[in-house]
Order: sequence, then C-alpha cells, then structure tokens
Amino acid sequence: MSNLDSFITRNRGAIAITALAGVSAVGAYYYYTTQQQQQQDQQGSTGATEDVNGSKKTKKSKKKKKTSAGGKSEESTPTSSAGSKSVEEASSTTTTAAVVYPVNSEGLPAITEDIVNNLSGDEKEVWALALKEDGNNEFKNKKFENAIAFYSAALQLKIDPIFYSNRSACYAALNDHQNVIADTTEAIKLKPDYTKCVLRRATSYEVLEDYPNAMFDLTALTIYGGFSNKSIEAVLERVLKKHSIKIVENKPKQYRLPSASTISSFFGAFVEDSSPDGISAESEDVADKYLFEALKEINANTANGYDTADTLLNQAVEAYNTSELTSESPKAGLASIALEYLSSFQFLKNDPAAAAISIEQAINLKPRARSFVIRALINADASSMNNAIQDFQLAKQLDPNSPDIYYQLGQFHYLQGELADAEANFNKAKELNEDNVYAYIQLACITYKNGGINEATEKFTAAKLKFATSPEVPNYYGEILADKGDIAEACKQFQIAARLQESLPNFSVGALPLINEATLISRESLEKLDDAEKLLLKACELDPKSELAKISLAQIKLQKDEVDEAILLFEESADLARTFEEKIQATSFAEASKMQMRIKNDPVLTSKINEIMRNTTGYQ
Repeated sequence: MSNLDSFITRNRGAIAITALAGVSAVGAYYYYTTQQQQQQDQQGSTGATEDVNGSKKTKKSKKKKKTSAGGKSEESTPTSSAGSKSVEEASSTTTTAAVVYPVNSEGLPAITEDIVNNLSGDEKEVWALALKEDGNNEFKNKKFENAIAFYSAALQLKIDPIFYSNRSACYAALNDHQNVIADTTEAIKLKPDYTKCVLRRATSYEVLEDYPNAMFDLTALTIYGGFSNKSIEAVLERVLKKHSIKIVENKPKQYRLPSASTISSFFGAFVEDSSPDGISAESEDVADKYLFEALKEINANTANGYDTADTLLNQAVEAYNTSELTSESPKAGLASIALEYLSSFQFLKNDPAAAAISIEQAINLKPRARSFVIRALINADASSMNNAIQDFQLAKQLDPNSPDIYYQLGQFHYLQGELADAEANFNKAKELNEDNVYAYIQLACITYKNGGINEATEKFTAAKLKFATSPEVPNYYGEILADKGDIAEACKQFQIAARLQESLPNFSVGALPLINEATLISRESLEKLDDAEKLLLKACELDPKSELAKISLAQIKLQKDEVDEAILLFEESADLARTFEEKIQATSFAEASKMQMRIKNDPVLTSKINEIMRNTTGYQ
C-alpha cells in the first residue's frame, strides 16, 4: 500500500535531479546517502599538523639565545630552532641562518607588539615559520597548551591559514570546540576550500549539537569532493538524522487523527457495527445515544465525521462511567464496545499507551472477539509479536467465525512476509465476509508477489465486477501496474479510481489515486510537473490531513525551484505523520531543503557546483 517510505524510494532520482538542476547540493547528498548503508564514521578532528602542501617536517633540537627588545642577545631557556634546515630551505629555498626569537622563563614565546613593529617583513616571515615548526614539535609531544602558545605567536607575526589550522588541532585535542570553530573559521576565510579545517569545524559543530552548521560544512566537503566522498556523505546523513530527531523530539507531542483515507481503510476492514444491543438515536440512556451517534459517524465515513465520532466516543465512555462498572453490570457490553472503539481511535492517533489502557478496560468488562483483535494490533505495532499471536488465538476461542480475526491475522502474516499464511487467512476472511473488498485486493497482491501477474489481473478484474463502485480496486491495481512498469495503464486505473472516489459521498481511498498518478507523471517528464502539481493540490484539498499528499506536492515544488513552499509542505507533512520514523523522514526533507537554500546563497559553493556540472553534464 502507498506510504511515505515507498514515496521516498520512488522519488530518489527526482530529488537528485532537482538538487543539481537547481544548483543545490543537499538534495543530491540526500539522494546519494539514502542509497548507501550507514557507514561507520572514520572521520574526526585531524590530529596532524600540516604545511600548505601537506608535508611534515623533522627538526633537531638546538639551543638559542634570548633576544631582548633592543635586539641584544642573552642567555635564555633552551628552545628548538627551525631545525637542521633553514627556514628558507623549508620554504623551498636554501639558507642555513639560525632563527632566534625571545622566550620567557618557561621556554614559551615572549613576543610583544613593540618587538613585532621593529621587525622587517623578512624577519617576521622567518620567525613565524620557526614558531610554527616549534609548535609542531610541541604538538607531536602532546603538549597542546605549549603548541597553542607557539602558533599564537606565529599569528602575531603572520596571518596564515596553516597557523590557525594547527592551533585548531590543538584545541580539538583539548576538546575546546568553541575555539576549534573560531580558528577553523579564520582559516576558511583565508582559504575557503581548506577541507581539513572544514571537516574539523564540522566535527566540532556536531559535538556541540549545532547540526545545521555541521551539515553546511559537510555539504561543502561533498561539493569540494565532487560528490564522490562516500565516507563524508555517510557522516552527513548521520548528522541530518540527528538534527531531524532533535527537532521532532523537541516538538510537543500531539495526538490527532490521521488522514480520512487511513481511518477509512482501517475501519473498512472490519465488519460494520450499527446498533449493537438495539441502541438507537431514541435510546433513553445518554451514553447509548453517544455510542450510537459515534458509530453512525464512523459508518458514514467522512473526514469531519471521524472527528465528531472521536468526541462522541469520549463522551460515551464518560457517561457509561466505565471505571465503576464490572463484568456483571447491565451496561458492561455496550461500555466495552465504546472502550474498544475509543482504543481504536487512540491507536490511530499513535497513542499506544492510552490505546492499551482502553482496550484492557474493554476486555475486563465484556470482550468480544474484536476486542482481542484490537489488542493484537496494538501489540504487533509495539513489536510484541508473540503477544499478538496469543490475542488472535483468544479471539478465535471467543468467536471462531469472526471474519475480523482472519483478515487482520492475514495482514499480520503479510507484513511479516509470510505469504502462504497470509493467503490462507485472507481466503478465510473472504469466505466469512464477502463484502470485505480489502481481502480480495490483498489476495490479488499476494498472487502478484508470487509472480503471477496474469492471475493477479484476473483477480482484480473479478473484484471490479463484484465491487463496481469501489475506488480501492482500480487504485491498488494501478499500483501493481506501476510496479510492473505499465505506466500508461497504471495512470488510467488511477484516473478511474479518482473518478469513483469523487462520485461517492464518503471516503474510501481518498486522495491516493491522485497522489499515485501525480508521482508517475512527474517522473516521466519535467514538462508534466504542472499537471502533477494540479493533481496534488486537489489531493491536499480533498484530504487536508494526508501527509503523503503534502510531501508529494513539496517534491514538485522543489523541482520547480519553489523551495520556500516546499519547506512549509515538508514541515506540515512531518506534523501530520503518524509514526516517529515518518516524522523524521519528512523533517529530514525540510531541513535538507533549508540547507539547499543556504548553499545556493553561498557564492563560493555555487561556483564550485556549476564547475562540477559543466565538467560532468555540460550544464551552463
């Protein structure tokens, strides 16, 4: 069945195309990284110090004399010189002059502003390089505070990205991430593609949970690497997920009903309740009236009706005063049904704790087979598979001819990949309730999964004859055809389903046929984006709570470079999504889109992306 995960799987290619055509990087990295398994992060703050060309220097210790501010030399605490090679030779020249600079009693540089002002340009250059080399020695000996003093002194004489980089490595070793960020930022200002500093800064941003800035730096690294550095992409995916989880967890949890089509398909698979125990609108008991009206709204199958039913069920449970009832109470049966439906609504709102409490109360009063089925669904959703199986067995003991048991048990096995068991139970459900259209659809889908496309088509055709006005049959047949690659016929089936849904006074598949067709035609050609957008706007109007409609429309907006609108739609989709994982997925799209905007506004990275595209695709 259609869901958010299948949407993402189907649209990865479109995401990448959007990213590159729109001169953005985040969509591209999201596309690439979602195709990779999570790789272990082997990157971190670099410990090595470096020269511009990345080479490392070796030095011998030599005593030197302290130089006073006036230029006279005096005995000083020993400190290493630039090494056996002269500074000029280390910079590709050949000189053997010794380097002398003032130090304090601890052997650390003692360079004042006056001293700096009295030095010539060449002297500043020589001293700065000597200080850097001595700082490198301190770093190798893990004397990071001392190394910081030498690099800081070198920066007094010369502003150089290497000096900032090396000092940032010291701060990284000391877990002083604020100073890591400060120094790497200065280095990157001087050398924007200084990838070692970009990575080091990204690492510190991640440690400080400043995920947007970490993502920006990691995205920059993927760009500088021509979108070919898989290890960085894996880190980027990890940071994006961390950021999205943090956003979702920090939002107040809201329990609200999902899209009308989701509710419709849930209750549509059960035998309809209308007036249990003869209750009606004329019942004298107010609790009975609330329950009757709630069931009436559920059976009417309209978007607004489900919200009304939710309110009525809570009123019914309160009016029955369920906490005071026992299994011997006259109203125990009806109160149990009210609690059972209330539990179903709580389950649909993704409030499993409340749903579990309500269904336990229902079972303790006067359960029916459906009560145990609902508890089985709650247990299965919590991955308590053994408990779910036990609940299905309890339901069978109570009513072995309840079709609800076999359909939901079939679904249980289907989702577990146990197709033979699923098929047996769906056949039993169809035998006990010939009006359950979903049993026919699932049997056809199983046939298709087993490789029988012709037989599956025959089963869908038979279902169409039996359920002539049902939008479900052509919609899910269309999904099978789309999977098979018959795009034209799939679109035709989605159009039939959409027309049937439009002609019905109630909900069935709702916006799904519109979403499915829009997804297919948007993949065919960029010229069809406008048509896809119209379908998705209609889908959002038909079912405002459909997160799939909104996330699909957001993708179209991205392809049309309407990023601000896409972000809002992704965020709305995240709010509407039922599960935590779906919320994370939608939030990831929103945050990736925000990063796309930020990358786009960076002239250096935009230029680099254009260069990559010119070299690989001929894009201008």
